[in-house]
Amino acid sequence: MTARPNLPDPADVRRTILKILFEGQASHLGTSMSMVEILIAAYGACDVGAIRRGENGRDRVFVSKGHGAACTYSVMHHFGLLDAATIATYHRNGSVLAGHVSHAVAGVEHSTGALGHGLPVAVGAAIGLRSKGFDDALVFCVMGDGEIQEGAVWEALMLAHHQKLNRLIPIVDNNRISSIKATKEVINLEPLADRFRGFGFAVHDIDGHDVAALTNAIATIRAGDKPSVIVANTTKGKGVPFAENQPIWHYRSLNQETYDQAVAALKGGVS
Repeated sequence: MTARPNLPDPADVRRTILKILFEGQASHLGTSMSMVEILIAAYGACDVGAIRRGENGRDRVFVSKGHGAACTYSVMHHFGLLDAATIATYHRNGSVLAGHVSHAVAGVEHSTGALGHGLPVAVGAAIGLRSKGFDDALVFCVMGDGEIQEGAVWEALMLAHHQKLNRLIPIVDNNRISSIKATKEVINLEPLADRFRGFGFAVHDIDGHDVAALTNAIATIRAGDKPSVIVANTTKGKGVPFAENQPIWHYRSLNQETYDQAVAALKGGVS
């Protein structure tokens, strides 16, 4: 299986992220840019129409690293789940589109930002879907590599393996920066893939900026019968040279000069 030809262009999604971050004077540029292809591949594997209609047996995408809200909402916009008028309100007073994802937004499964909580809820959703006979529904959970220092993540993984949840697809955005410093300086998680294997999971350790590789990994997991994890190796701030691998861009907002530089780096206008 290869990436669908009608998937959003990552550069277009990144331009939308830049636009809403600049106009809303919001932060979290680095973490939003690292997860673009991950969410494109995840939503690309889902029945987006069923998500839009809120069907009980719908595929589900949990964004546990909730500070990636600008990316989440931008990808949802490019998949037709958020209209242009709504996404233009990002991070504005009175908007439902805050700096962390919220289930006040139609199509968002769970409010996150208190890290480590998304995967336990995703595990519960996967168990619930199976109990209702929706055996083919996919449940994605996107986590940050810093986030998986949380103990609740590993408790959820143990339960997922015990319950043989082979339609649950945890994806780690492994950008190797945990908020203000390198993740390994906080808690060294390496060898990361081996840690998941030790919990009984098959591991797809891939380039997290390759939509085709992500899509193929998802297809392989879907066709198999073993609980699996995708370790998506990414660059924080991807596509914006002055922000790449720079921890400060977890917090810093764009001014006119840096916005113009970022848009120019993506070689095109804003979508």
